[in-house]
Amino acid sequence: MKPDEHSTQPNNFQKGYLALPYEEEDFKEFIVGLLGKPQTITKRLKGVFEIHLQDLQNFHELINQRIVQQNGGKLIQLKTKIYFNDESSVLLSTYGELLTYNEVKPIISEAVKMSWSYLIQFSDKKFPEKQEIEITIISTPDRRLIEDDDLLYYLPKSEFRLNIQHTARSWGSDIESLLSHQINSIVVPQSKWRIFLNRNSYKVATFFGVLIVFSASIGIFFVVRTYVETQTNIVDTEIKRTGTDIIQKMDFLLKYIASNRRAKLDAITTIILTGFLLISVAMGAWVQSLAKLEENSYVILTREAQKAKDRQEKRLKKKLILFLLSFCLSIITGVIANLIFKWIMSR
Repeated sequence: MKPDEHSTQPNNFQKGYLALPYEEEDFKEFIVGLLGKPQTITKRLKGVFEIHLQDLQNFHELINQRIVQQNGGKLIQLKTKIYFNDESSVLLSTYGELLTYNEVKPIISEAVKMSWSYLIQFSDKKFPEKQEIEITIISTPDRRLIEDDDLLYYLPKSEFRLNIQHTARSWGSDIESLLSHQINSIVVPQSKWRIFLNRNSYKVATFFGVLIVFSASIGIFFVVRTYVETQTNIVDTEIKRTGTDIIQKMDFLLKYIASNRRAKLDAITTIILTGFLLISVAMGAWVQSLAKLEENSYVILTREAQKAKDRQEKRLKKKLILFLLSFCLSIITGVIANLIFKWIMSR
């Protein structure tokens, strides 16, 4: 109930009123600083990384130390939301909860979003203003997160997303630079040969297929040439053996032609080359899958996430070994096939 304006009794401001030390115009500026529309800086940084709970704590310490020391800012709220592979999430509302977080469920952490709200009194402003910082860390690019009305689409690469809402451009740029340097120190650079294989896996697979067919063709060429030379020597030897007996020579030549050895040679050569083509296609597809040696990123905030990382690294090492062995396998395949072809032709 409002106090009676005509009453001579003193007003009791402890009942239903809030007294602020601002004039009306000052109060408007104060509210605008809290609720006004700030400018926004956004940035995406892609790469391979491994995030642990300590890294999230380091982000907070880095931001909080900079703002408190340089701007005398006051932390209003820190929220940390962790996303898991079973479509669930956990929201931590304080830094204390982040320090003591320990997930006991057998689920894999895949992404995390940290958001800070600060009240900062800039030297050129009359009243403190609200500033917001948000970091989203996404390690699994093969699905999307849906949070309320905001769609966080996963891209083909794991990444960091920065979103800084500020009312002072220089301050926002300073925080963006600070966080970018911190993120770049976490991102692990990939080796050049892995980048090459990932980008050119189709070309590498094609090279393997061509290598197999080429090696087979070379082998078949030499086997066929040897076979033809052998057959020519057989005919020459037999012709010389018969001397001047024309009938015997004609009889031998007719029987040799009737045996149709040329057709046999063409048929076996066609079958072998067709088999090599099929093998080259299968080997090419296999090599293409092995050539994709891109390392994964991880948000390791649970025991199950650590186990998943260990399993993935073992699979990656196995793929690398198989990829290196595929070179030798392609050569061995060509040699064995040529030996089989040579054995068939000698029958």
